[in-house]
Amino acid sequence: MFKFTALRQAVQEVDAPGIPPSWNLPVQYDATLVPGLVAEHDELDARFAAMTGTLARDPAIAEFAVRDCAERLHRLRHTEALQLYPVIAHALSADPIQRRLFWQSRLVMLGLARRVLRRFEDLERAVQTGNGTAVAAGYVVAGMAEYRRRNESTMYPLYERIGRRSVAGKTQAA
Repeated sequence: MFKFTALRQAVQEVDAPGIPPSWNLPVQYDATLVPGLVAEHDELDARFAAMTGTLARDPAIAEFAVRDCAERLHRLRHTEALQLYPVIAHALSADPIQRRLFWQSRLVMLGLARRVLRRFEDLERAVQTGNGTAVAAGYVVAGMAEYRRRNESTMYPLYERIGRRSVAGKTQAA
């Protein structure tokens, strides 16, 4: 049963300072977003690289570390979905061709991310069974590298260009 009190509580919590991004926040450019996302990619890559040594030695720790890396990727994607893509979509909303091209690129990114998450699941199963962990880890590395490469070559630069253009437009209007 739907409870309006729970909805009201959630709305009040969104207005509180220090709350992570949510669908209720206004769309706005953040100059620190892309460097933060790149740092999160760096941290995820470093954690995964450190974890690969434990795959065969300690399956219990490796299984936990694989889930942790998958969760970090999920949080990274959540940030992109709430802060990166809405700014781009809002800026391109007036041009149907650019908007369509952006959404096509967005779907490619979604497919790449889902592939990496499936590969994390495959790696977790390989760790559990003790078979093929090196191959599964190689697939995860390749998938993460492709996801990151596509973000850093298309989505992040597009966000930066849109942000610089909006900042320049605000200073000219003032």
